[in-house]
Amino acid sequence: MITKDNTFAVVVWYNPTPEQSRNIQSYAHHVRHVVVVDNSKKNNAVLLGAPDSWCTYLPLGDNKGIASALNIGCQEAIAQGAEWIMTMDQDSCWKEEQIVRYMQLANAYPMTEKVGVFSPRQDYQIHFRDYPDAYEEKIAVMTSGCLLSAAGYCKTGGFREELFIDEVDNEYCMHIRREGLKVVVINHAFLEHRLGELRNIRFLGLWSKEYIDHEPWRFYYMTRNNLLLSHWYPEYHHFNTQRLRKMLKRIVLYDRRHKLAALRMCWRGWRDFRKMCAIEQ
Repeated sequence: MITKDNTFAVVVWYNPTPEQSRNIQSYAHHVRHVVVVDNSKKNNAVLLGAPDSWCTYLPLGDNKGIASALNIGCQEAIAQGAEWIMTMDQDSCWKEEQIVRYMQLANAYPMTEKVGVFSPRQDYQIHFRDYPDAYEEKIAVMTSGCLLSAAGYCKTGGFREELFIDEVDNEYCMHIRREGLKVVVINHAFLEHRLGELRNIRFLGLWSKEYIDHEPWRFYYMTRNNLLLSHWYPEYHHFNTQRLRKMLKRIVLYDRRHKLAALRMCWRGWRDFRKMCAIEQ
């Protein structure tokens, strides 16, 4: 059973704003302890206020990547007795009624011991939808708001640090499923989450399209790591290829700020993927 006493939260910081640091308050009293792993060069302990027993602050002094920071946080939580770990992004927050419902529905799921990852619906555009079923099994989900089984984490060995940033969450879910555990989305609990910068583009002045913008360097990791997942998990080749095609389509059709730079980063990602495969052989 998932309870406040056996659940820890792990949040990764990277140059957080005071507003982002306050997001911790939306879930701190629903878990036993919060582990803050700070990937910033600057020490941001002052944002947590006076030291207290509710939080452990782990400054890394540099950006070690999301996978490394998550591993440090999860290992610290498990060492302190966590059986479930809620992984949070610094720009995600819970509404009280949503996190209460989330925990209740997670406990109501049959055979919780067969689940490696629970995830809420992450409506980063705050466009709430009605879902007919309370639960839905998925191949992969975003990390923020997830409840990770500590036993499942130990089975996988954690997050793959060579991925650094993008696809870290997807790889973990695929590994969990390979271990015979489930990835379950709880459709009736919503986490407020910001994913990149939303932009709006108009076509011929007739209709508009909203899309998530990223800096060009992110497309290097998105491309390289997506290809690595297809290589490591051939059973999910179609799933990964569809997502890669969607990303390339978005760049070509919607990106008017740095289209060529983004495509150049995609090419570099493909090139380095080939190099990594050659080294493995």
